[in-house]
Amino acid sequence: MNRTRFAAWLSVAALAVVASVAGCSSEGRYRVLAFLFEDVPRPGQETRPAPVVRQPRHPAPPTPTPTPETVGAGQAGAGAALSTWDDAMRLLPKNQIGDPDWVAALAEKIIAPRPGIAADAAEQDVLALDVDLTPKSDPALRVTFSHQTHGGWLACPNCHTTLFEMKPGASPLAPDAAHGERACGACHGKVAFDIATGCLLCHLRNLPRDPNDRIDWDRAVAERLIGPRAGRDVKTMDQPTLDLDVPFTPKAQPALKSVFSHRTHTTWLACANCHPQLFPMQAQLDGLKPGESHSRRYCGACHGTVSFGMIGACGRCHPALQKARQHQEVLDLDIEVTPKSQPASRTVFSHKTHRWVECASCHTSLFETPAGASTMPPAEIYGGKYCAMCHGKVTADLIAQCRHCHTAGDAP
Repeated sequence: MNRTRFAAWLSVAALAVVASVAGCSSEGRYRVLAFLFEDVPRPGQETRPAPVVRQPRHPAPPTPTPTPETVGAGQAGAGAALSTWDDAMRLLPKNQIGDPDWVAALAEKIIAPRPGIAADAAEQDVLALDVDLTPKSDPALRVTFSHQTHGGWLACPNCHTTLFEMKPGASPLAPDAAHGERACGACHGKVAFDIATGCLLCHLRNLPRDPNDRIDWDRAVAERLIGPRAGRDVKTMDQPTLDLDVPFTPKAQPALKSVFSHRTHTTWLACANCHPQLFPMQAQLDGLKPGESHSRRYCGACHGTVSFGMIGACGRCHPALQKARQHQEVLDLDIEVTPKSQPASRTVFSHKTHRWVECASCHTSLFETPAGASTMPPAEIYGGKYCAMCHGKVTADLIAQCRHCHTAGDAP
C-alpha cells in the first residue's frame, strides 16, 4: 500500500470514528477518545477555558485637578473638573469660621452664577435694598437683610415667595422660627455660614465697632447699650466683677507676655463660659503654647467669631505690642534661625530693626508667631515669598546684602 492510499484510508477511518463517537453515549465517547488521545477528561470532569480579559493598551488620562481658572461660566470643562462638593470647597474662599464666603467668591470671580437652571433664563439686576427687621420683644436684636449681598449670586425665586412674602414684615417670624428650615435656615448652616456662629453678620449692627469691624463689647457695656443677664435661667444669681489680672509669659518668647483681665471679661461673661471647659480654675498655663492659645480650643473660642480677631489686635493682650495712637512700641527681640543642613547660614531676625513695620504686616500672614513654626525653603524665599515680600522691592536686596541677615561669618 502506497502512502497516498494509506492517507486516504486513515482519513476515512477517522471520519468513521468521529461519526461513531457522535452517536455513542458519554462513556463510549470517552473510551474511543481516550484510545486515540491523551489527557481526555472523564464524563462529568469537563472544564471550560477561562475567558481572556483584555486590558486597554493605553490607560485613561487622569482627572484634572480643579483650579480657579476652570471655574465659572463660559469656560469649557469647568463642570467636569468640579465633580464633587469637596472639589468646590477646596477652591472657595473661607470666612473666619471656615465656611464658604460666597460674597468673596463672587467678588474674586471664582464663581459666576447663572440666571437660572433653564438655558433661556433671563439675567436679573442686583437689587440694592436693605430691609430692617426689629423684633418688638428685643429691639437690640435688629436684623438688616441685604438684597445686594444675596442677589449677587441668588435669584429672587430662591426666597420669594416660598420662604418670604414680597412685602417687608408680611412674614412674621419668631426668633426660633427664623433659624429653622422654613426661613434663613434653608441655606444658613448648610451652604452658607452657620447661624450659631455668625450672629454678628446679621444682628447687632447698631453696636459700636472696633477697627476690625468687630463689636466692641466693652464700649457696648459702658454705654449701656447691652445689659448682660447672669444666665439663661431668670433665677440665676448675678456674680460680682472679678478684679484679677493673670499674666502668661511664654518661656521661649518672654517679650510676648500677655495679660488676661478678668474685669474686662466678667462684666458681660459668667465664669462658667470659660471655666473649666476652656481653662482650669488655677493659672496653669505653662504647658500652653502660643499657637494653641489662638485656636478654637482656648481664646479662639470667642476671639475671631463674636469678639475682636487676634490678627491685627495683638497689643490688646500683649503689653509689649501695645500701640500709642499711631505708634507701636519697639519690640527688642531677636529670633535666631539655624538650618540643620547648613549651620553656617545662621540667620538673626531683629524685631528692633523692623520697628517701622507693624506686627500685623508679617504675623500671621507671612510668619507664624511661635519661633520656628514657619519653615522657609530657600527656593520659596528666592521666588518672592517670606522675606522677599519686601526685600528686593522696598528694601535691601537679599542676594546683594546677604550679611545683613546671615551673621554666622561675622567676627564676634
